[in-house]
Formats: sequence, C-alpha cells, structure tokens
Amino acid sequence: MSDFKCISVEHAEALLRGGENVMLLDIRDARAYCQGHDPRAIHLSDTTLRSLVRFTPRQVHLIVYGDEAPASAEMVRFFSDYGFVNSYSLDGGYAAWQARRGQQAGMPRRAALSLAAHG
Repeated sequence: MSDFKCISVEHAEALLRGGENVMLLDIRDARAYCQGHDPRAIHLSDTTLRSLVRFTPRQVHLIVYGDEAPASAEMVRFFSDYGFVNSYSLDGGYAAWQARRGQQAGMPRRAALSLAAHG
C-alpha cells in the first residue's frame, strides 16, 4: 500500500481557488453530508467512487475529508494505489474545514433524513 499525503486547509483552499483539476471529496456518511458540507464537495458513495476511478484523469488533485483521519488516509491510499498521484487527506478533516471556512451548506432536515434512510 502507498503512503498518503496530508494537506492543510489553507493549501486545499488555494488549490480549489485555482479551480482546475481539483476535486473535493466528502467521505462522511450520507446523513452527515446532508446536514452540512462544502458546496464544492462531492459525496463519495459507492456509485460515485466507481465512476471517479473509471472516468477521472489520474493527474487530478483529489482532496479527501471525513470525520476520522484513518478513514481519509485509507481512501487516499486507495486512490494512490489506483494511480491518482495527487491525492491528499485534509488535515483535521471536516471539523478543521468548518472552523477555517465558517460555511455550511445543508439541506432541509426532512430531505436529509429521507436521503440518509433511503440512499
């Protein structure tokens, strides 16, 4: 298995401001994603993971965040093993992202609960 790389919130934000060849991936469960996420983030479900691996150019920068560092690190190793050389785990995860950015995009509670229950 490959080593994983970490990225600070500041560096991640700079990459995202550049706009090209960067994807922000939220690996938290559907309920957490629906309750709040960065509007640029893609929720990494099984379906989006398969599509990403199949269709995304390997030079794209992948920034992964979640609630727990081991889960993000494992996902970054997975991407690295599939040839994504610019994949990073966000230092501090979603909590650090929120603390730095102070933004939250959420859906109405009823819609979030329905999506979490039914996928």
